[in-house]
Amino acid sequence: MSVLTSEQSHLLSGSTSLPALRLLPVPVSEPPYDDELPLLSAAPGRPIGPLRSLSRLRLVPDPPADDAEPIRPRTPTDALPAARPVAHALVQALLEVLAGVRPITQLRRDTSTELYERLEQILRYRPSPTGVRPTGGAVRSLHIQQRPEGVAEICATVQRGGRAGALALRLEGVDGRWSCTALAGF
Repeated sequence: MSVLTSEQSHLLSGSTSLPALRLLPVPVSEPPYDDELPLLSAAPGRPIGPLRSLSRLRLVPDPPADDAEPIRPRTPTDALPAARPVAHALVQALLEVLAGVRPITQLRRDTSTELYERLEQILRYRPSPTGVRPTGGAVRSLHIQQRPEGVAEICATVQRGGRAGALALRLEGVDGRWSCTALAGF
């Protein structure tokens, strides 16, 4: 037999009164608009608000001309081969590189120097692939938009293993051939 204290029996009887509920304002989760910001008084000559951080910026001189890579003019689209077969072959080659059945050096000719170096870095830190060669149907569809100044933007739907994926490429005409300068989705 247990003996209840008066406080415990009072709780069990249900006659306890709960503290009164009170409403609290919901905190604002969005930043204020520019016209809602409080006016800040600043010393003359010093910027206010976000511009304050710009005072720490500095100009960096251009690199010397002999170190800079020469800028090659873009080849117009009408002087380039058809973009569809080039894009299809490039996407297929990229899938084979990602699968580990083709060396990345075979992409050097078809990509810009910056993109090739970025691909090398990414593939260096990826786990070793299985080595299963993507089939010829791995490139499911290509959607190409060409501009007359020698640019083609491509969206490709691909099959990688049992999953579908998408790649986006930018081809630019350089020295009479297409070169991939941007790649996303791999």
